[in-house]
Amino acid sequence: MSGKHRRLSRLFRHADGRAILVPIDHGLWYGPLPAIEHPEEVSARLIPESDGILVAPGFAQAVAHLLPGDRALALRVGAATALGPVQDYEAVFAGIDTALRLDADAVVHTLYLGSAHDEVAIRDLGQIIESAERFNVPVIAEFLPTQDQWKWEQVAHWARLGFEMGASVIKTIYTGDPVTFRHVVSGCPIPILVAGGPAVGSIRELLGMVAGAIEAGGAGIAIGRRIWQAEHPEILINVLGKLIHDGISPEDALGMLDRRAA
Repeated sequence: MSGKHRRLSRLFRHADGRAILVPIDHGLWYGPLPAIEHPEEVSARLIPESDGILVAPGFAQAVAHLLPGDRALALRVGAATALGPVQDYEAVFAGIDTALRLDADAVVHTLYLGSAHDEVAIRDLGQIIESAERFNVPVIAEFLPTQDQWKWEQVAHWARLGFEMGASVIKTIYTGDPVTFRHVVSGCPIPILVAGGPAVGSIRELLGMVAGAIEAGGAGIAIGRRIWQAEHPEILINVLGKLIHDGISPEDALGMLDRRAA
């Protein structure tokens, strides 16, 4: 087993090849959001039911003692901030040396394609992948829209772009229904994790989105705010695991969530 496969096996540790990755990297963008003010507290609540966490280097150092050897550490290596004027380009601030020093299982970088920064963003991702390949470190390429108006064909193009560039995993948005998302999955031979976005909408909608992504062949989720800003995050992530790995229906998942939260 190569180093890359061994690292990926910590994230995709279930026999079904699906994973729950929890991003807690939002402090880069937004500062100490409610529920993540204290890295150790939020990590202790979420790690047991997850397959890994996606965090920045400082956060990784703060919670390293809480992460078991069979859970993945995905390291964010680029950032922008909500305070700055540019919201469609993430500057790379860390490299493969940092990832290796922190024993990360993957590095993550985000592209907001469709902006004036596309050329530089694609070059950045290519350089990250090239550096990571030298040490068999997987790259999770994240693609997010720059505006509310987008089509599923764009999402399919983003996912394919990440595959063609040499990424190991794609993180991107759900296209709204299993039919269109199946097109995204079928055109991308590497695992796709569905992002969650802001903590808006109902729990029923969240469960429906996750179920639709899995039905279409998605490899799992990379959802942060909609989990750790929930009223009962430990219960929610456990129920999401039942939906993703055990195949329960969204209705059964909702009922289970209501009973446990009562």
